[in-house]
Amino acid sequence: MKKYFIFILITLYVLPAYSISDYSAKYDFFADTDFGNIKFGSAEYELEVTNNLYVFKSTAKTDQLWSAIYNYSVSETSFGLIEDDELIGDYYKIIENKGDSISDNYEINLYPKKGFASLNNEVLNNGFIISELEKLSDSELILKAIDSGNFDKIKFAGNQAKDNETPSYKKDLANKEDLIEALSDLSSDNNTPIVDVLSLYLNISEDIQKSPNKKVFTYQVVDKTGIAQREFTVTGLETINIENSEVETIKIECPELRLTFNISKNHNFLPVYISKVNGKTSFQLILREYDHI
Repeated sequence: MKKYFIFILITLYVLPAYSISDYSAKYDFFADTDFGNIKFGSAEYELEVTNNLYVFKSTAKTDQLWSAIYNYSVSETSFGLIEDDELIGDYYKIIENKGDSISDNYEINLYPKKGFASLNNEVLNNGFIISELEKLSDSELILKAIDSGNFDKIKFAGNQAKDNETPSYKKDLANKEDLIEALSDLSSDNNTPIVDVLSLYLNISEDIQKSPNKKVFTYQVVDKTGIAQREFTVTGLETINIENSEVETIKIECPELRLTFNISKNHNFLPVYISKVNGKTSFQLILREYDHI
């Protein structure tokens, strides 16, 4: 009954829905350290919408004061089309620097209607890259297929094929090329949107307005490792403090990404608070300034 009541409140909170439009938002960038929660720098998100095209950018960097201890910067860009009130992702790019070296620098092309994405002309799907699969030994490929739940795609070779005393991973494949093709098959659910790690915020913003009674939003999230289905769960309403003002928000969690964020109706349903755990470090972005154009 309590959960039902919470989602009635969310429905009332969401309506009426807003449409996607230009905005810029500046955040303070915090990190948990042995010395407590410290403001290390700043971040900015900017959305530009022109006709049926959107461009979404984000940047973050540590302040000069802290750069000697933790020198970090990241720039992300995502753009795509708006068709029939749906966001169709097309491209994502990230450049991330840690210390004096580049930790990430890659581009991804998205093909949501075809159910896949590509990185450096390599197909990304279900976490597998074809060229990487081709490098695996029979044993490694067998274990990969078993872990992915595709044991039925495996065909063993030779006399050992039906030998139940021999572990599967010690056998030889009779269908290596076929198994690689099966594992890299474009089998993503076309009914589940493919989004990059930046544009997912826009997608959730739009989708929660269209379906305020929905508790779980599912997306195929793509990064350099491939595509993985992730669930984002609405846990309820939460009042948080932003610049000494109380803001009513909707709280959303994705445990698999170790990500929690709060979106606000007064800020066009975009994040006013983001918490992300990377490794052993917890980072937070807290809204400082918002401009809705």
